[in-house]
Amino acid sequence: MKIRTIITQDAEVDDQNSLRHFLFYTNEVELQGIVQTSSKFHWQGLEGAKPVEGKDYATKGTSFEEPFRWTGTDWMMEEIAEYEKDYPNLLKHSPDYPTPNYLRSIVKIGNIGCVSDMSYASEGSNLIKDRILDEDDRPLYIQVWGGTNTIARALKDIQDEYQNQPGWNQLHESISKKVILTACGEQDTTYRDYIAEEWPQIQFVTCLQMKSYAYLWFMMPECESKDTLKAKFMKEEIMNGKSALAIGYCTWLDGTYYEGESEGSQFGANSNIVTEWFGARMLGLKDAKQYDFLSEGDSPTYFCLFDWGLRTLEDFSYGGASGRYHRVYDQTNSKGEVLNMWVVDEDMFTGYDGKEQSLESMWRYVADIQRDFASRVDWASKSEYLDGEHKPVLSIEEGLDIQAKADSCLTLHANVSTLDKTTASIHYRYYKEASSQKEAKLTQKQNSACISIPKDAKKGDTIHIIVQAKANGHYGLVKYQQVIITIE
Repeated sequence: MKIRTIITQDAEVDDQNSLRHFLFYTNEVELQGIVQTSSKFHWQGLEGAKPVEGKDYATKGTSFEEPFRWTGTDWMMEEIAEYEKDYPNLLKHSPDYPTPNYLRSIVKIGNIGCVSDMSYASEGSNLIKDRILDEDDRPLYIQVWGGTNTIARALKDIQDEYQNQPGWNQLHESISKKVILTACGEQDTTYRDYIAEEWPQIQFVTCLQMKSYAYLWFMMPECESKDTLKAKFMKEEIMNGKSALAIGYCTWLDGTYYEGESEGSQFGANSNIVTEWFGARMLGLKDAKQYDFLSEGDSPTYFCLFDWGLRTLEDFSYGGASGRYHRVYDQTNSKGEVLNMWVVDEDMFTGYDGKEQSLESMWRYVADIQRDFASRVDWASKSEYLDGEHKPVLSIEEGLDIQAKADSCLTLHANVSTLDKTTASIHYRYYKEASSQKEAKLTQKQNSACISIPKDAKKGDTIHIIVQAKANGHYGLVKYQQVIITIE
């Protein structure tokens, strides 16, 4: 059964990049909405709107009644038109790609007037409301790339309509379990001011991996992941003219201009951007080169939804392509209720220099994400399935949930096959950071591995083993399986 999701975004350049990237993966999920909203960085302007002291955001001299860094709403349809050009070939690689007309039907404009505005029901909030109230029992993952105000308006309309009717408590509880927000931080005040107050048990996963896949990536150590963000990879593998959708992807200093955006954020068109952008001094952007990766800071909100073989959606503490998270208990609303809020953890990582350091837990997966993205761009130019590269098929003979005793050795056997002309290799990794048992040892021999469980392992301890199958083709595509061993 497919994961279902709604995208909400504020039209920033990296949001536009994120949507281009996501559209290559619409075969893997059930996309139920593309909704434009506002944020503290972007709004259309709303007559009569005034900043609230200590609450709303506006730089000196700006007005909520006037547009602020507003790039319009037409760009979503323009990207879908480019997707339509790629669609016939993408369909050869998966019959599950949605039609361009379906995608057009789910594009809606939400609350875009000013930051934190939820004063009216919009087409976007109504779409979200309808999906929340539908009879589909699957979780509804709502991605937050901008503010939460349009989501907040949908929830408020539900509350206003149903809170005085019989069954409200049951409906409130079911919605609180059904809706999961994967959010690129808090980009307006409506999560704290409304959602946290009235819906504190809605899961809010703060998918901030800003050094891994956003403007701060220059700060990360040299390694394979960083190689795939540099100009050579981006120019040769993503912006290579194979895909109409990918051609419009924005990178540093590539000439792309966004109407309505400020000069200080024209990353493609402003030749002085490396010194004029407010983050330049922090990042050392004198080293930024034309076609270097710019940012998809919001994309970690959806990498966790794709089928990598990792088990993030069972529990965000298990980790995955969007990183590993833990719930915090020091965040409360005004009533003292603890919020269902999750924040990112760090994992140990070793770069080319051999130094081990603690970094954002998504960083080790960036190379996999980028190569997989490049393969999808390639699909757009290939009219036959076997002309493109595809992920290996990986299974574990012993299963993914295993009981074991302390002071024992458990052997895992991996089976791998490919659907194209490639072969694949197997690699096992003891994922210590996700495990409660920190002293297990792993020894690999060809496609099998022995996990030695220590004598002092306690009942209920868990050991996470990440098994990777990597194809030997040009893109080196990967498939994972995550085995969780529980001590009896």
